[in-house]
Amino acid sequence: MNPEQFRILIAKYNSNTATAAERALVENWYEQISGNEVLPEAADFKEQLYSGIKKRITANQQPGQASLKTVYTPLKRRKLYPWIASAAVLCIVFSIAVLYLKPARRINKSLASSKQINQISPGTNKAILTLADGSKISLSDAGNGQLAKQAGVMVTKTKNGGLVYQVIGDDQTAPKYNTISTPRGGQYQLLLADGTKIWLNANSSLTFPTAFPGATRKVQLKGEAYFEVAKDKSKAFFVETAQTQVRVLGTHFNIMAYAEESSQQTTLLEGSVEFSKGTEKSILKPGQQARTIGSSGQISVRDLENADEAIAWKNGYFQFEKSDLHSLMRQISRWYATDVVYEGTMPKKEYSGKIPRSVNVKTLLDMLAYSGIHCHIENNKIVVSQR
Repeated sequence: MNPEQFRILIAKYNSNTATAAERALVENWYEQISGNEVLPEAADFKEQLYSGIKKRITANQQPGQASLKTVYTPLKRRKLYPWIASAAVLCIVFSIAVLYLKPARRINKSLASSKQINQISPGTNKAILTLADGSKISLSDAGNGQLAKQAGVMVTKTKNGGLVYQVIGDDQTAPKYNTISTPRGGQYQLLLADGTKIWLNANSSLTFPTAFPGATRKVQLKGEAYFEVAKDKSKAFFVETAQTQVRVLGTHFNIMAYAEESSQQTTLLEGSVEFSKGTEKSILKPGQQARTIGSSGQISVRDLENADEAIAWKNGYFQFEKSDLHSLMRQISRWYATDVVYEGTMPKKEYSGKIPRSVNVKTLLDMLAYSGIHCHIENNKIVVSQR
């Protein structure tokens, strides 16, 4: 591959227009960078990519944070040229915003055996559909086409890995309830009978009626989901979680309601929603996020600079904004379907950045190591150490 072809490949990877084979080529090239000598391909693009990084030095820099310049200068002085090329891939090829950090250190070369690394993979489209009669369908194993008929509604799996509920008869006086559940390392999309589109994140479940013949539309959520609710002024749409309720008529919003998280969050992207917990209620405007505060009935509402960050997961990214280490690693644990173990007491720091959810676990750990988060694989778990 000549230099111009390689530049085009990197541009396609950054714009998410690369094919699966092209993506694999870029990621494999990154993984080959090791030792103290730079591969010819890396040398050709080292200075070009590094200059691109410098243009981002002042972007999103917070008081007290180490700048990109501070991070890279020691690397260049210590002649760790592979890391300059690797860092360039992290920031340019993978569009990584460097997380909050001390000067970077060399990657630990002995992260894990190839066998252990290969046993941990990023998530895919997979879920279990539980029908009203209790029968279960593995959506990752089921073929495309019709899966079931229930109370005048046909359930179909699409070739793109989605689930569609379509009203085909008049028998909706007593709608049946279904539940779709994603495991750790899974995600799924569905289209409800009223036209509402839902994206379900990993380790989540949604219980919903097959149709909405009554005066309201109600679903129950555990975990995280993004909703594009079909407009119907005559029927309000309710999303209920263990602690909260969201009421809308037609809008786009994200709810994060994992039991293991310290707060539940509802982020509004379009329209308006009424967010309530107990007797407390708040009306959200686009670009606002409501959070519960502990086990109390209080609600905190804040304006977001970029509400799209809340749905980065739907668009194929981890996106962290002043996140603590444990919160960051819980997201990784859910998506890579692996446990996270901590060795010693972790320092209290905040991390901000963006990582594609498609990268393999070795690349992921290299990115985290560059950010000062040192991990290795042991017994099919991610072990975080102070090192």
